[in-house]
Amino acid sequence: MHAAVVTVSELYDALLADELTRRLPVEWSVRDRGPRRNPAFEVDGIGEDLLRHFSTRAEAIHCAEQEWLAEFQTTHGRAPTRVETTRARQHLTRATRPPKIVRPLAELLADCANRARALTGLEPRDLAARALAGAYGRPLHAHDVGPEVRAAMVAQVLDDVSTRRSVWTTWNLGAASVRASKLLRMATPAERRALLNAITTDAAAACVHLDDNRDPTTRRVGESLFTSTELLGAEKVLLDAAETIGAPHRPAEMLGVIQLRTEHHLGALAPDQRAAAEAVITSGRLLDVLVGPAGSGKTTTLAALTSFWRHGIGTVVGLAPSATAARALAESLGVPCETTAKWLHESTGDGATARALRYADAVTRKASRDYREQRAANEEHWRLRAEQDQWRFSPGQLVIVDEASLADTRTLAAIVEQARAATAKVLLVGDHLQRGSVDAGGAFGLLARRGPTAELTSLWRFARPWEARASLELRRAHPEALDAYEAHGAITAGGHDAMLDAAIDAVTTASERGRVAVLQAVDNRTVRELNARIRADCITTGRVAQTGVSLHDGLTAGVGDRIVTRRNHRRLATADGFVRNGALWDVTAVLPDGSLRARPANHAEATAVRLPGEYIAEHVELGYATTIARTQGMTVDETHTIATPGMGREDLYVAMSRGRHTNRAYVVVDQDDPECLPGHAPSSGRAVLEQILATSHAEPSATETWAAHHPGQAAPVVPPARPQQPWNPWPPQPAPHPLTAPPPPSADGPVLGR
Repeated sequence: MHAAVVTVSELYDALLADELTRRLPVEWSVRDRGPRRNPAFEVDGIGEDLLRHFSTRAEAIHCAEQEWLAEFQTTHGRAPTRVETTRARQHLTRATRPPKIVRPLAELLADCANRARALTGLEPRDLAARALAGAYGRPLHAHDVGPEVRAAMVAQVLDDVSTRRSVWTTWNLGAASVRASKLLRMATPAERRALLNAITTDAAAACVHLDDNRDPTTRRVGESLFTSTELLGAEKVLLDAAETIGAPHRPAEMLGVIQLRTEHHLGALAPDQRAAAEAVITSGRLLDVLVGPAGSGKTTTLAALTSFWRHGIGTVVGLAPSATAARALAESLGVPCETTAKWLHESTGDGATARALRYADAVTRKASRDYREQRAANEEHWRLRAEQDQWRFSPGQLVIVDEASLADTRTLAAIVEQARAATAKVLLVGDHLQRGSVDAGGAFGLLARRGPTAELTSLWRFARPWEARASLELRRAHPEALDAYEAHGAITAGGHDAMLDAAIDAVTTASERGRVAVLQAVDNRTVRELNARIRADCITTGRVAQTGVSLHDGLTAGVGDRIVTRRNHRRLATADGFVRNGALWDVTAVLPDGSLRARPANHAEATAVRLPGEYIAEHVELGYATTIARTQGMTVDETHTIATPGMGREDLYVAMSRGRHTNRAYVVVDQDDPECLPGHAPSSGRAVLEQILATSHAEPSATETWAAHHPGQAAPVVPPARPQQPWNPWPPQPAPHPLTAPPPPSADGPVLGR
C-alpha cells in the first residue's frame, strides 16, 4: 500500500475532479507553487488566501497567542517571561485544536461560511459563484484521446519519472500518468482507468525493464523496476571515466624527487588526509572519488591538494550543487567556484546558445562596409570568445565537485564528458552515506561502492571523542550508536508540542550564550511550525515587529526577523557576490512597496540589500528553523533536531553530525489516536530512532539494479555523444538519447485497473 499511495492519491484527485465537473460548472487548473513544491491541482476561482486559511493551524495558534499577550500585558502591566510564554503556548496549542466530536453538517457549513466571510469580506454565495463560472462540456471517453495526444502524455510521463529518480516502478509510472492526464475530464471512473492503463502500458514499453526475468509470483503488483537507456548511459560514462587512464597527474616516484614542494603543500595534513591527497595526485584516471564522513576534514584536504596542483600541474576550478556550497568552497580553496547548474548553463546550455547567436550576429556585421560597425562587431566577436572561454575546462585542470552526492547523475556525466574533451581531471568529493540528490541520482554511491576511492578516516569536527565514535556508528546505521547518545543525554522523547518547545528553548539558550545553533527538521511543515512559534516568541519579547510582509511559506516577516532566501538572484548584488539560495538575512526595514531591506545574518556592519516584493513572495521564508537538506555541508556549534517517524538514516546522520559541541535529537512520540484502527506505532523514542536507522532513502543506481537481476549481462546502453571541444563557435548540446526500443509490455498488466 505504501508503494501505491502516491498513485492512489493522484487518482483520487482526478476522479473527484471528474465527478464535480459532471455535477457543477467548475474548471480546474494546475497552479505552480514554486520550484521546491509540486504543483497544486485546484478549482479555478478559489483564491490562495482562502486555501491557506482552511489548511493550517499555525496561524490560529498565533492569533490566540496575540490575544493572550494583549490580555496578559493589560492585566500584569509587563511582558510575559519566556517560561510563561512557553506554558501559554502549550495550553493554547491544545485549546485551539478542534475537538474530535461529531457535528451536524449544517453547523460545520455555517462555521466555514463565517470564517470565509471574515477573511474575504464577501458572502459565501459570491465566493462560490467565482468557482462556478465554468461551462458544462461533454466528458471524454478513453477512445476520444487520439494517438498524438497519448504520445505526448507518454513523453511527459517518461520525462517526469526519469527526472525524479534513476529507477522507477509501475506505480511511479501510474502516478505520472495521472498527472499527465489530470486536466482531461473523463466520463466515468472506468474510462479514467482505461486511459491511465493505456498511458502507463505505453510508458512502460518505452523503458528498460530491469527485473523482467523475475518470477511474476515473487513480485508484488505494480513494483516492476524500470530505467532508461539514457540514465544507464550516463552511469556508464562515469564508470568508464573512473577506469580511463591518461588524465593529468604526477607519478608517485616524482613526489620523492620534489619532496620539498610536497612537504610544503601536504606536510600539515593528517596521515589519512595526506594519503588521500597523494592518491589523487598520482592517479592518472580521468575521474577520482574522495569519500569522507562528516567532520573528517575534506575541505582541509582539498585546500592542500589545490595548493599542490596549482603550483605543480595546472589550474583548479570548483563546482558544487548549491551556490552557498560553491561560495564556501571558493573561500576555502581560493579558486573560482560555481554551481554545477550555472556551469552547464553557460558552457553548453541556454547561456552558451544565446552567446553563440550574438557571436553569429557579430560575424555577420563584420562584413559591413561601415568601418565603425566593423570595429564594434570585431570587438564584440573577441569579447564573446573570451567570455565563452571562461566556461571551458582547460588541459591539465583539476575540476573539484564538492558535495557530489547531492549532484544528479546527468550533471556529473556532462561535467566528466567536458573534462574528457579538454584533457582535464575530475574529482568528486562527498559521502554516499549522507543525503543524495533530489533528482535522478545514485551515481556517486555507485562509484564509491565500485571503487577505487580515496578515503578519509579520522574525525576532527567533534569536541567530544565519544561523539566522534558514535557518529561513525550512526553513519553505518548501527543501532548500538544510540546507546552512546542516550548515555550522554543527547536524546529527548515526548509529544509533538513538547518536543518543539524543548528544541526552541535549547536553541534560544545556545544563542544567548553566543553559540551558533541550528534548529532543523526533515519536513517543511514542521519547519514552518517552528518558525511560526519562534516568531511569536520574538513578537512577545519585542525583538520583532508584528507587522510585515507575507513570505512564500505563508508566514510574515517584519523588522528584526531572520529570513532565508531560497533562490539564487544574480542581479541582486551583495558584498560577496549576489543573493544566494540558502543564505540567512536579518530584516532591517519593511518598505512601502512590499519589499524588504535585509543584511547578512550575524553581520551587523554589512550593507543591507533590497529584496523585491515579487522575489519575497516566491522565494523567501522565515529562517529561524531549516530543513535537514539545507544543513548538509554545514559546521556549527550546536544542532537541535526534531526527529519523527518517516525520516531516513541519511537524514538522522546528517542532522546529528553538524555540531562541534552539541548534537541533540528531540524524538516525537505521540499517543495513538483512539479513533484510528489499531496499529504498531513506535512506543518510545528509542523505537522511533531504531525505525529511522532501519529506513534508507538512498537511491539505487540503474546499473547496480540491472546487475542484480542480470548478472554477467551487459546493460542496454546508448553510447554517449562526445561533446566537441574546438570553437564551433560553441559545442552544441548533445541530442537527448531515446529511452530505448520498446520491449514487451510489463507482466503486471493494467495495474490501475485491478
